[in-house]
Amino acid sequence: MVQEVTPVTVRIRFFKTGNLQYISHLDLVRTMNRIVTRAALPLWYTEGFNPKPKMVFAAPLSIGTESLTEFMDLRLTERVEPALVMEALNRNLTDDMRVTEVYYPETRLTDLKWLRYDITIDTEGADAALAETCEALLAKEQVLTEKKGKNGEFREVDIRPLIRTTKVTAESGALRLFCILSGDASAFLNPELVIRYLKKTAGILSDPCIVREGYRIVRMEAYREDMTPFR
Repeated sequence: MVQEVTPVTVRIRFFKTGNLQYISHLDLVRTMNRIVTRAALPLWYTEGFNPKPKMVFAAPLSIGTESLTEFMDLRLTERVEPALVMEALNRNLTDDMRVTEVYYPETRLTDLKWLRYDITIDTEGADAALAETCEALLAKEQVLTEKKGKNGEFREVDIRPLIRTTKVTAESGALRLFCILSGDASAFLNPELVIRYLKKTAGILSDPCIVREGYRIVRMEAYREDMTPFR
């Protein structure tokens, strides 16, 4: 008789920056699948005709967004010292993606509710007055922008309930947007929608002839509903 194994879940915190911001979430899953397999960990596999290591990610990143705080839950057949797991994974990772922490969690990934972003926007006229205008626009009772639906059609949505805090400053000829947005799986707010809203209402990133115009999005931290750091 085969004895059933009770799996244990280990949480892996990692960053994904640089050129790896341009890989899709599906590519990330495939990459991590290879990495955990090469690490020779006691993996717990899914059942069926094509067994795979059981991995679950929190708040998947959009292409073009960097992150210093990504989370993946990995199932093992037995407990392994977190330091050994981190060493085994980092052995096969690059400077653009490294594991920074491994632990056995006391929370669920669904407990992640808010995400903090640092967004740098290189645009013409990025001064204190434009920063103040952008901050006022994001503080309005309604923040209406267009969102692409699953059918490919755009519809207008109010993203204001999904914005917790925003602060906009002008630094070195660029706008810096510090914001905390919903990371809830049922009400996730892509920071690209915030930029799209400011592009329409504040006129940022409006000149296609200016090569230097662009933006950089970095996910900095994750929080629970009460704004304590997510772990």
